[in-house]
Amino acid sequence: MRVKGSASVGVQRQKLRVAILTTAFPRWPNDSRGPSMLETARALRDRDIAVRVVTLHGPGTRTHEDVEAIPVHRVRYFWPERFEQLQDMGGGLPAAWRSGLWARLRFLPLVGAMFLAAVIHGREVDVIHAHWTLAGLAAWLASFITGTPFVLTLHGSDVYIAPGILGVRSLTRAVLRGSAHVIAVSRDLAEAAAGLGVRSGSIEVIPDGIDLDRFAPGAPQREPLLLFVGSLIERKGAHHLLQALPAILGRHPNTRLAVVGEGPERSRLEALANDLGLSDFVDFIGPQSQAQIAQWMKRAKLFVLPSQEEALGIVLLEALASGTPCVASRVGGIPDIVSQNVGVLVKPRDPIDLSREIINLLDDPDAWAVLQRQTRQHVEQNCWTWKKVAARLQEVFEDALARRTGRRPPAGVSGRAENSRH
Repeated sequence: MRVKGSASVGVQRQKLRVAILTTAFPRWPNDSRGPSMLETARALRDRDIAVRVVTLHGPGTRTHEDVEAIPVHRVRYFWPERFEQLQDMGGGLPAAWRSGLWARLRFLPLVGAMFLAAVIHGREVDVIHAHWTLAGLAAWLASFITGTPFVLTLHGSDVYIAPGILGVRSLTRAVLRGSAHVIAVSRDLAEAAAGLGVRSGSIEVIPDGIDLDRFAPGAPQREPLLLFVGSLIERKGAHHLLQALPAILGRHPNTRLAVVGEGPERSRLEALANDLGLSDFVDFIGPQSQAQIAQWMKRAKLFVLPSQEEALGIVLLEALASGTPCVASRVGGIPDIVSQNVGVLVKPRDPIDLSREIINLLDDPDAWAVLQRQTRQHVEQNCWTWKKVAARLQEVFEDALARRTGRRPPAGVSGRAENSRH
C-alpha cells in the first residue's frame, strides 16, 4: 500500500496535501459563487497545507490558474463552453436536474469529468475534501482506483433536495457511508444526513466560518434600512419579504429595502415589487463583492433572511459580526446562529409573521439596541472563525489518512467525529 505524507525516523515529514473537490467556486475576483470554498482554501493554505482546488469549468473561466497562491483546476465537461452552465441555473445542481431533459443530458459528462479529475488529482494528494454529494460521488468512485481517502462536507441542497430525485437517495447513502468522515455545516443538516441511514455518531458539525476582520461593527445608529443578501432563487424567500413590506411601510414609511444578489428570480421579484407599489422603496443592488457587502451590513438596521430552506446561512454570521440584528426563518441551521439575544426567528413562508416581528423591532428602539449591543459578542463567543475551521479540518484529514495507511492518528484526533455547535 502506498503511504503518502508519512514520515520515518529522522526524516522530516512532508507537507499534508489536500485537494478540495467542489462544484462551486468563485469564477473570478469578487464572484459570489461558492465564496466559502475560497475561504476554506485560504485558511488551509495559511496552516501550511498544500491545498489545491478542483472545480467545474464554465463560460469565461480559465481551466488553470493560481488564486491567491492556490492552484485552481477547472474541469471541462461539455463543448462548446456556453453549455457548461449547469451551476448558473439557480438553486444548485439538484434544481438544474429538475429543469428539464437538456440539463439532465449534461450530468453524465459532468460526473465523468469530475471522476477523472478525482482520479488524476487523487494520485497526487493525501486526502480529497469533497463538497456536496456530486463531488463526493466522484471522490468515492475514484477512491477505488487511487486508494485516496475522502472527506465529505454537506451544504444543504445535496441532502435536502437530491434524495427526492429518483434513484439518488440510495446513491447518496452509499457515498456518505464510503467517506472517511462526513461533515455537516449545521445540526439540522446532520440530522437530515442521519435520516438517510448514516450513523449519526459518524457525522460531525463544522459550520462555515466568519472573517471577523472583514466584517466589523458599524455605527450604533443605523439607517431605516432592511437588508437582504443572497441568491435570488425561490428558496431564499425574498418574495416573502416583499410581501411583508407594505405592512411595514404602513407603520414606518421611511423604511427602505436593499436586495443584494443576483439570480433567476430577479425579474419576477422586480415585477412583484412593482405590482405591490414598492418600486420607490426597494433597491435591487445586484451582486456585490465581500467588501461591499460588509459596508451594506454596517448600514442596515435589520438583516432579514426569510429562507424556506437554509443549511446554515453564513450571511447571518456576517450581519451579526457587523453589529446588525437579524430576523430570519426558523428553518434548517438558522437557529444555530440566531438566538433570542441577537435577533428574532419567524415562521417560514409567512409574510404576516415576518412583517409583525420586523415592526415590533422598529417600534421599540430600546429592544433593538439591546440586540444590537450583543451581536458581535455573540459571534465571537459562539461561532467559528475560518482559522478554527481549518484547524479542525486538518485534524480530520490527518485522521482520514491515518485510517487508510494504518498509522496512529495524531494527538487530539479520536478517529470518531463528534457533533459540535461552536
